[in-house]
Amino acid sequence: MLLYHGSSTDGLHTLEPFVANHGKPYVYFSISEIAACFYAANVVERPHYWFPYGYDAAGKPIYTETYPNAFRDVYEGKRGFLYTCDIQEDTLLRFPSNPQLCISAAPVSVSRAETIGNLCDWFLQRESEDKLIIQRYETLTPAALAAWHGKVLEDLRAACVQTKDNSFAEFVRDRMPAVWERYVRQPEYDCSYSGPIA
Repeated sequence: MLLYHGSSTDGLHTLEPFVANHGKPYVYFSISEIAACFYAANVVERPHYWFPYGYDAAGKPIYTETYPNAFRDVYEGKRGFLYTCDIQEDTLLRFPSNPQLCISAAPVSVSRAETIGNLCDWFLQRESEDKLIIQRYETLTPAALAAWHGKVLEDLRAACVQTKDNSFAEFVRDRMPAVWERYVRQPEYDCSYSGPIA
């Protein structure tokens, strides 16, 4: 089974498990080259992350900007690496909530590597080929933006349980100040809230 892994690190021959924000070491894969490349640049430092994407009914990736010019902010001028791995499916774990993602608890050998000189240009080319949807911030309805900002608040609360001094908190404070202000005003924030951010 061919799977894809996006990274900001060049020259990998073996993908080693790493610890993400849930505390367990895994190698992460996608069945989509495009979705894998979202992870080739991260706007926050590990173990935190922020990748606001999903899929349409046909399985096409959709990236949603949660603040103005977010896509270019994350990917413009960034170099990335797309690693292809041929893996036996029975060695992988799946996410019930996202069947496009797989994880491996063991190291995985790389079959092929591709260097992407400018991730933003690479993604915009896929968008022009109708392989990717980028939902620009200014096109979002108030309800859609409120839903995404509610997700940011939920993730912020989880990321900041012990301290607000981390890269995800700084990211939200700098890029989405209204969300940060709501978090500061209501640290007991109810994650079921889906109303507008004020």
